[in-house]
Amino acid sequence: MLKLMNFSTYNYDLERFNCDSQQITVFLEKNNMDGVELLNPIMWEENILPKKIVKGIHLKYYPTWLDFWNNNKTELLRQFKTMDMVEQYYLGNSREVMIEHYRKEIETATKIGAEYIVFHVAHVEVEHTYDYNFTYSDNKVVDAAVDLLNQVFKGLNTNITLLFENMWWPGFTMLDKKIALKLLNKVEYKNKGFMLDVSHLINTNLYLKDEKEAVEYIINTVKGLGKLKSLIKGIHLNCSLSGEYVRSQIDKKKQEKKEFILNPMSEEVFMHVFRIDCHRPFTDNSIRKLIEFINPEYLVYEFVTTSIRQLEEYIKIQDMAWDYFRI
Repeated sequence: MLKLMNFSTYNYDLERFNCDSQQITVFLEKNNMDGVELLNPIMWEENILPKKIVKGIHLKYYPTWLDFWNNNKTELLRQFKTMDMVEQYYLGNSREVMIEHYRKEIETATKIGAEYIVFHVAHVEVEHTYDYNFTYSDNKVVDAAVDLLNQVFKGLNTNITLLFENMWWPGFTMLDKKIALKLLNKVEYKNKGFMLDVSHLINTNLYLKDEKEAVEYIINTVKGLGKLKSLIKGIHLNCSLSGEYVRSQIDKKKQEKKEFILNPMSEEVFMHVFRIDCHRPFTDNSIRKLIEFINPEYLVYEFVTTSIRQLEEYIKIQDMAWDYFRI
């Protein structure tokens, strides 16, 4: 099992280490990390991030994308207000923009020599992150994702492992075995599996009270996948018990009964989603039971932190929770 941490080529990650490959490597060694799962690979530079430390790639995620994919301009204008804002969000005005972006990311991942790529299978409109009155079903989202991925992989020269990551928005939540099977059967690419994001699965149950209860919920949910459990190749390990906050937002939205005006790219929306999906470490040692149950090839500490000091603190907390040094 490789123990990894999430990282990116964005300035907020690189500048912490002064864009210095040695500082990054020393930090990984000091914290017993085997490498990183990298976000935004297109901006990768080997002199900053040596190939040997990049084990996985997290592909770009467009939270709101089905109406763009389906060229539903009426819905796009309702949500984004102007087509200029739509183009700013997607960096283009046609689905080919998404296809080409993913192809470039996968080509870069292959060039680096990464072992796997992670793809979020989900869609949500910003307003529905508050009221949970989703427009599309899991099947509709998965059908669109299959269409997208089949176009992305068509003619692509790669054998990298594609891992579908669960979300709590409509799409692949890991709650429905039939949805998981559809992804495996319909995506025309052989080397496939799953990435279990612990917090994302916790977020599908708004009434979990503590970490022990959350671990039992996750284990029972995975058991429902039957033999597909063996295709869970990795775990994104973090904790987010935000059910009470989400319920309060749903109630608040019901009472307000006013037009939703928040921009999908606004700071307020970002902070709202972050309150749902906090990316903090587990503290209860029951998490070891989950790790042993899944026995993943990749264990990714996926945190959101503001400094190297906080990142190191989170890593230590996570190590202690599952007694990493005992193995």
